[in-house]
Amino acid sequence: MALANGVRFIWLDKYIGRDGEYQEFKRRFENTLEETAAVPPVPQDPINALILALELNGAPFLFAHEATQAVTLIKDHHDKQIIFITSGSLGQHIIPNILASYPYVYRFYIFCNYIENYTELGIEYSSCLQMFTHETDLLVRLTRDISKDIIKQGEIYMHIYDVENAQKCFEHAVTLNVKANQICVPEDISWDSLRKLNGHGNSIGLIQQTRDMQNQEQQRQQ
Repeated sequence: MALANGVRFIWLDKYIGRDGEYQEFKRRFENTLEETAAVPPVPQDPINALILALELNGAPFLFAHEATQAVTLIKDHHDKQIIFITSGSLGQHIIPNILASYPYVYRFYIFCNYIENYTELGIEYSSCLQMFTHETDLLVRLTRDISKDIIKQGEIYMHIYDVENAQKCFEHAVTLNVKANQICVPEDISWDSLRKLNGHGNSIGLIQQTRDMQNQEQQRQQ
């Protein structure tokens, strides 16, 4: 996992977070909300593949079904950066408390039926909070955001000439972006990160840059 040593996803939800429910997480995640009329149903396999890609290429998921459990998880992982996902009903109470007490929780996502019920919350915390009513939209945004984090980490490795870890980060980021494009609606497909990674036109991508650095290092050692 590209960010596993430094990042955790904590998901607070009355149903998804219950003990023993992880095995059915994918099914529950897809069925939590009714299909949004404007978004056609997405086949199950691509969604499952994206969830798996997040865990394999991003960071592990931790689950809680009560606010006290979520706070315990946050405290237990105080040495990590935490991305927090929650329902609207629980999030409206816990997010202000988390922001006041736990600065290492740096990004929030709300997954709920009615965003309009939490408009004030969204406005007040717009710098760190995003809200979604459809599981596909949430997954795609989460995937792209964590991919950007991984790219930044890879660039840090490049600057300290740790080419091997930089390449691993960039490869993980490619996987996440490809998976996200596979399940989003056509008008939401994004090529920005993939072009940054793979290159586009006259621009040399980050992956090729790391290969060039590796080749230069090998030539110096000969």
